[in-house]
Amino acid sequence: MPDEPLRTTTFMLGRADALAYEQAAARMTPIGVLLLLLWLAAWGGGATFIPADWGGARFGVSSVLLISVAVAIAYVLALLLIAVRQWWRARHRYRRPVEVTVTEWPDRLDLVGTGKLDPVAFSAIRRALLSRTHLFLETDEDVIILPRRAFPEEGTIEDLARRIDGVPKDSSPEPGAAVPVDPAPPSA
Repeated sequence: MPDEPLRTTTFMLGRADALAYEQAAARMTPIGVLLLLLWLAAWGGGATFIPADWGGARFGVSSVLLISVAVAIAYVLALLLIAVRQWWRARHRYRRPVEVTVTEWPDRLDLVGTGKLDPVAFSAIRRALLSRTHLFLETDEDVIILPRRAFPEEGTIEDLARRIDGVPKDSSPEPGAAVPVDPAPPSA
């Protein structure tokens, strides 16, 4: 029956769920990689200026070991900065636990309790990330976090992820929008 939902699930979302999303969705951009390499190079270069009295002969075993320790410290500081940023973003996503009710239909999800989204069509979901503990659905407005613990049946969350990935994404141009035209003739 199309008038009946497939499943209705109610669960609590908290900071741990938001942190799981921040950690799963974190991607290092090319600029971020470049900045990390420059950061590590600056620490390594700074360590070369340690006096020979402390570090031994320049580029000797003890000096190279000291430079390696300085680069390792810099890397740990960068990881701590990334972790604090993820924690901060997760903290702002959910300030206190929120009760969410998800009603699953054949072509959409209805959300109650998030305050941001209500009906979400499968075609509006840009990316689905399936982790060990959660299914994250990214839309243009926000992210939908579905914990595995909310679906007690085995394989339910995987089936939902497959159904969402199988739906063609809404990429049709808006009415009245100019459609790009390739001016080059097709090659023979």
